[in-house]
Amino acid sequence: MSKLNIFKKVISFITCSAVSLGLILAYPAVKDNRINTASAKTINELHEERAENDAQIAEFEAQLAQLENDKASNQQYQETLVAQINLIKENIASLDLEIDKLNNDILDAQNNINDLNNTIKEKQDNIDKNIELFKKRLCEMYISGNDNLASVILGASDFYDIMSQMEMANRMAEYDEKLIDDILSDIDELENDKKTIETEKLTLEMKNNELKAKKEERIKEINSVNEKMAKTQEVLDNLAREEERLKNDKRTLDQRNADLEAEEAEIRAEYERLEKERIRKQQEEAAAAANNNQSFVPSVQPGTIIPSDVDSSGYAWPCPGFYYISSYFGYRPDPFGSGATLYHSGWDIGDLGIAGAPVVASKSGTVVEMYNSCPHNNPGSCGCGGGYGNHVILQHPDGSMTVYGHLTSACVSYGQSVSQGETIGYVGSTGQATGPHLHFEVRIGGQRVDPKPYIGHYIGQ
Repeated sequence: MSKLNIFKKVISFITCSAVSLGLILAYPAVKDNRINTASAKTINELHEERAENDAQIAEFEAQLAQLENDKASNQQYQETLVAQINLIKENIASLDLEIDKLNNDILDAQNNINDLNNTIKEKQDNIDKNIELFKKRLCEMYISGNDNLASVILGASDFYDIMSQMEMANRMAEYDEKLIDDILSDIDELENDKKTIETEKLTLEMKNNELKAKKEERIKEINSVNEKMAKTQEVLDNLAREEERLKNDKRTLDQRNADLEAEEAEIRAEYERLEKERIRKQQEEAAAAANNNQSFVPSVQPGTIIPSDVDSSGYAWPCPGFYYISSYFGYRPDPFGSGATLYHSGWDIGDLGIAGAPVVASKSGTVVEMYNSCPHNNPGSCGCGGGYGNHVILQHPDGSMTVYGHLTSACVSYGQSVSQGETIGYVGSTGQATGPHLHFEVRIGGQRVDPKPYIGHYIGQ
């Protein structure tokens, strides 16, 4: 923003009796060949825009915090899913080991089956051999007829032969009986071996199938969890995009606020420069008057009542015709340049040509304090009157009090009753003052309060 535009704004600000250091006329300023619409606003409007931006930024920050919570919840959910998948994978790995072991057992069983099949074959061959032998014995028995003990005895040549024939017959009978028992035993063992093998094989296959089914279930669980993870990842991606959008919006508002603050700082700097120039000229005028030994001649005689509109607050403007506020109630930088921040307990009414202007009672009351001994009616800092210089304090019927400081001189006396609008002194630069102005205070219950609710309506406050 060009200094010419700032100068125009500040001059317009002064001539239109703006009432705040923070106000500026609303007309567009040219900057880099473009219309800077923000500079067309008053500083109060700039403050309002920044406040709206700050509120939006706070909302963005709240949304970002919520997004962080949502992201944390989803990430924690994903971590839980990952832990679940890991456990399922561990179970699958365990199932794989068990299946491998069962496969080995099945292989061992198959080898056992093969061995048993070989044994069965051998037993079957032995059974077949014994059956063939038994068949031959049957044929022989059939051909020889039903030999009995009588036939054996009758066929023997002597007693020894008889005993030999009988022994031979008994042994043949025992042999036949054993042969039959061996055949039956082999058949039973053969059947038992077959059943054992089939049962073992069937059991292993059933268990193997069961484990495979469990593995399929675990794989389905992993697929289900992976689907959940994909959905939560999609949510996280959306949250990340929303977070980035909010951050971009916040950065835009932060930059906008920074631009507004920079513009306001430029305006304030130029205004302060002009204000210092104004004070300097007043100081030069006051110093010239002191050097020329010019005595102060009041433009309005003491006790003169200057008519003024009285607002519903019951207070009148204390310096008729001069409405520029050079400093408001509250904390401010030390006007004498110490760099400290000081508390200002009232309003400073100061404007070009205000030196010597009449000061009137804002409200009817009684003079409860009057100091008129400060000789330093020039810009500077002296401790006269507690820094107020020449001053008057009025107490009003409702118990409130008003203070009028830095007067050239007071024209009332202690205990005097004065009417609203009655002249009680003249604007000066006594006490701690950077130039001619009226320091005006309102005290309620003995406490200094902002004059704004009482006389602010005169200047649109």
